This record gives sequence, structure tokens and C-alpha cells, in this order.
Amino acid sequence: MSTARSLQPGDLWWCLGAVALALAPHAGRLPLAFGLGFIASAGWRMLGAYGRLPLPDRQHPALWWLLQAIALASFALIYWRYQGQVGRDAGVALLSALAGLKLLELRNNRDYYVVCVLTYFLVVTNFFFSQEIPTALYLLLVTVLTTAALVRVNAPPALGALRCARLGFVMVLESMPLMVVCFLLFPRLPGPLWGIAADSSSGVTGLSDEMTIGRIAHLGTSDEVAFRVVFSDKAPPARDLYWRGPVLWHTDGRRWQAGDIARRAPPSPVVRGRRVNYEVLLEAHGSRWLPALETIVYTDSKSRPGRARDLMATEQVKRRLRYRAASALDYSLTELSGDDRAAALALPVRSHPRTRELGQRWRAQGLAPRAIVQAALANFAAAPFTYTLTPQLLPNDPIDGFLFETKEGFCEHFAASFVVLMRAAGIPARIVTGYQGGEYNAISEYFMVRQSDAHAWAEVYLEGDGWVRVDPTAAVAPERVSLGFNGANAGEGALGGIGRDNVVAGAWLNLRQLWDSAAYHWSRHVLGYSAERQRGLLEALGMSEVTPARLVLWLVGVMTVLLGLLTLILLRGAGRVVLSPAVRLYGRFCTRLARIGLPRAAHEGPMEYAERVAAVRQDLASDVRAIAQRFARLRYGDAPDGLSDLRSRVRAFRPRRAPRQ
Repeated sequence: MSTARSLQPGDLWWCLGAVALALAPHAGRLPLAFGLGFIASAGWRMLGAYGRLPLPDRQHPALWWLLQAIALASFALIYWRYQGQVGRDAGVALLSALAGLKLLELRNNRDYYVVCVLTYFLVVTNFFFSQEIPTALYLLLVTVLTTAALVRVNAPPALGALRCARLGFVMVLESMPLMVVCFLLFPRLPGPLWGIAADSSSGVTGLSDEMTIGRIAHLGTSDEVAFRVVFSDKAPPARDLYWRGPVLWHTDGRRWQAGDIARRAPPSPVVRGRRVNYEVLLEAHGSRWLPALETIVYTDSKSRPGRARDLMATEQVKRRLRYRAASALDYSLTELSGDDRAAALALPVRSHPRTRELGQRWRAQGLAPRAIVQAALANFAAAPFTYTLTPQLLPNDPIDGFLFETKEGFCEHFAASFVVLMRAAGIPARIVTGYQGGEYNAISEYFMVRQSDAHAWAEVYLEGDGWVRVDPTAAVAPERVSLGFNGANAGEGALGGIGRDNVVAGAWLNLRQLWDSAAYHWSRHVLGYSAERQRGLLEALGMSEVTPARLVLWLVGVMTVLLGLLTLILLRGAGRVVLSPAVRLYGRFCTRLARIGLPRAAHEGPMEYAERVAAVRQDLASDVRAIAQRFARLRYGDAPDGLSDLRSRVRAFRPRRAPRQ
């Protein structure tokens, strides 16, 4: 076995590149000082490799103590930055700092291996923040590069970069079958890896159980996916795709909240017509609400409906969630308790005076509740109201300012002002937030609802009908309901602004749907592979009685047996000498001569052996000398291109025994 060679600058470049690529996705998540510190450490180490700067070791005590001081300062910065909390972000920052400092201690192969192992751990930490397809592909590339770096440090210096990369790729590819087996059969953890969840300080895009004027407009600029839906049967028309989220009852004049009443037991709906069955793949949003079509009648998720039949999970949605649901689009909710009526009529004191006066005037005119609803909608349609994503600011009273001054706004402006008008007129009303519409993906036949589809509408209570949905936005911008956000805002730079007949736009839309289809299947079948789906797989394999503990022991046993067999194979082959093609051909030549009574002696070289055979068998002299000469040149000379000639001559060499005298 050859001894390990010393580290060369080329080896360090490989290692440095692997660490840098593994840390690159964390650049925006870590303090700026960490990124600058890593660049400084890497530059210092490479300058030391070329003899330009001394490295911090025992031969340079001042630099060694400086390195210790930098390490202590890094730990102190982590403690101060994350306030002593032990969590995902602090752990990643600590591991990143250790990887950067370890670069300055790269002296031998052992240090090199430690840095590469740290790099593998850094690769894993990136999945704490993102598990999308681009992230997985990028980290697969980093894994191949790290493996190639290990190949490089153990290979001869003459081995090129492409061969090192190819060997690294082959080794990673060969490990994938075992990876797939472990992914499918290893017991699934009930929560995030190692129990590490996202820090509460990090923001999550999505709706919440309160609405402040401007919030949904902000979501309208986001192209992030909120959830995807697959319908079991024919999907409802776009005008019926109201995905119910938090229902807001209470207001202080500017902010609307769900309040305590939202957690009370829900009324039972009177269902008419068929149920719509569908499956939802919900992205993590940090809240407890679950989107569902109006009104929810069944779900297999761990949740319960609120007072307004808005679906609430038992815990915050911090991971992708997949659940089935059924809804009734034709229904009625007629129950209205005294507390419901009081909450649905309450308005803050001394707020919205002009809006109150308008609603009270309609009521004083003796208009019926349905007529008041129509009057409010006609007011929005007749007056110069404008649907826009960028309305003017309303620093004073937002409702009066919108209705009587700016008259431009987003769905939240229309819904909030409509509810205030209804309450002022004595009609119970509440705001419903959620999503409206969705983009249909014809490739995989599902609907994709984005954050830009966030919407707000109203519900009013009418005697005899119960709670009735009213969307005041539709009175001003009906295309917002029929086409969705992108179609309604084509003039504001949304994707819908590209002409439908444009070939480039059509190709771009197909590519986007193809990519999102791949992301959907990745989320559903890979990221959504839960403990329940694993139990289904085990039942299909006839292993339904196997407990997680037994499954782990079984996997460990199988892996131990496989590793034992591999070790035996390697040990059996450890003493074997790997022969070159020329040596194998010459051995075949000598074997054929031995069969006719002319074996080669152990001390004989190729030319000496050929001359002895030629002296005995004149008929074989030319062939024997030619083969011996070509083998000697290949084995001991500088004739690397004669292998094919040697092979053809050995194949044609078929000596026979000499006839008896």
C-alpha cells in the first residue's frame, strides 16, 4: 500500500471550492462578519500554501494566539446574535464558523478529511431552509464535488480534474440505491429533523387571523405558491373557487381580527347538491388555518372548523401538509346566536362617521336588507371606484377615506367598507379572508393557488337565507373573480399582461407549468412521504406488523451483512496483484509454450526465454522473438501504442508439439 502524499495547493483548491459552495446558500442568512471571515480565512490559507504568508501554528505563536482569539470572538458573536438560543440558525452559524476556522489548520490528510466531513454536514443544513428541486440539484453537485475532493487527495498528482470529478460522480451514483432504500424504509420522524423548527423571528409569507389595510395588497405582489389542489371529479368553475381562510369579526377601525368568537363550536350546514372532493398540498405558512372551499363538510386533517366554519389545524403549519377534504358549494348556515349577532354588528366608537351616516340613511329609508346590499354594490359600481394594487395611503380613517375620497383600493378596502356599511345599516356582516381562483396545470391536472390569489370578501346574514357570500370587489372588477389576480392586473405588470396569442408567451407558460408540475410531484411524493404513507408501503410489502424499532434493527442488520460481505471481498482481493493487459497477454503466451513442453523458468526474462525456445524450435523462432520484443518494449520501454499488435500476435500464436523422431 502506498503512503499518503503531502497536501498540494491543488488539493486545497478542491477542498476550498467544496466548502465555499456548501456555504454559499447560507450567505444571506448569516451575519456579514461570517462571510467576510470565511473569505479572509480561505485567502490566508491559500497564501500560506504558496509561501506568501505564515500560517497560525506553534512555529508562529503570535498568529496561533490570534487564531484562538478569532475563534472566541466568533463564538461570542454567535451567542450575542442569537441571544443564546439553541436552534437551527445558531447551529448553522456555529458549524459555518468551525468550517472556516478549520481551513487555517489544514496541514495533513487527516485535517483534509475533517473539513470534507464538515462540508457534508453543511450540505445537510441547507435542507433546513429549503427542500425545493433546485436546492436538491445544487446540493447534489456540491456532494459530488466534495467526494471528488476526497478522490483528489488520495489519487496520484497526475490524475486529472475530470477523472477526479467522474470518480466522485460514480461513487455518489453507486450510493443512491442504498439511499433510496433508507428513504423508503427508515422510520419517518414525527417532526422536523432533530426537532429543529424555524425560528419564530423569521417571517412566513401568507394570510393570518388578522387583516390590516395593505396586508393582502402586499401578498398580491408575491408569486409564491400557497397550496395546490387536485379535484377527484370535475373542478368547479373559477367563480366558485373561494378558498376560505380566517373569518374576521372584530375591528378597532383599521385592524380586523378573528377574536374569541371564532373558536366556538360551528353551526351545522344544510347541504344541498353534491359534495366536491379534493386533495390539498399546503405550503408551510406558520399559522393554524387550512384553506378549504365553502363550506367544509369533511377532512382527514387534524383540525376542527371554527364558528364561521373556517378550518383550523390543531397546531401551526410549519411543514408542508397534505390532506383530503370535501365541501358543499350549495348550502345554507341559518344559525345566529345572540353573541354572533352582537359581534357581527359591533363597530368602534367614533370611527367611520361618514360611512355610518350612509348606512343609517339607507336603513332610515325603510329599505329591506337585500335592497341595502344591492344599494351598496350599486354604489361601488356607479361611483368612480377603481380596483388597483397600489392605492393611495389612508393615514386617517381608512374606511371614510376610501369610500368618499380616494375611491381606489384592493379587495380588502372593498370588503372592509362593505361590512362597515352593512353593520351601520343593522345587517350582521363579517369579513372572510382566503384565496380566490387558481391557475390550472393541464400537465398534471391540478390547480395552483399563489399568494397573489389572496382575496377578501364579505358575508351578510339575511333572514331566511342565513349567511350569504357577497364579493363587493366583483361589482368593480368582475374579472378579478373570473380570471384571478394575474388576469385582472395585466396592466400592472403581471404575467397575464403577455398576450395569449403570443407564441413566446405560450411557450413560457408551458415551461412554467411543466416546471411547477415537477415541483408538485416532488412535494407530493418525496417531501410528502410521511409516516402514514410509509405504513401503507409496508402493508403493501406484507410488513404491516413490523414496528419502527424492528424495522430499524432489520435495516441495521441488512446493512451490517452487506458491509461484512463487502469487507470480505476487499480482503480477499487485497493480496492480489493487478496485472496490466500486456502482462496478461505475455502470461497467456508463456502458458501455451508450457503446454508443448517449453515452460519459462522463473529467472528468465522475455528475450532470454525467446532465444531458448528459438534454439529448440526453429519453426517458432520468428513468432516467439516478435512477441518477446513487443512485450519487452511495452513493459520496459516507451512504446505505449503496441498493445493491439501484441494482442493480435498472441491470439494467432497456436504452437504444437514437435513430432517425435
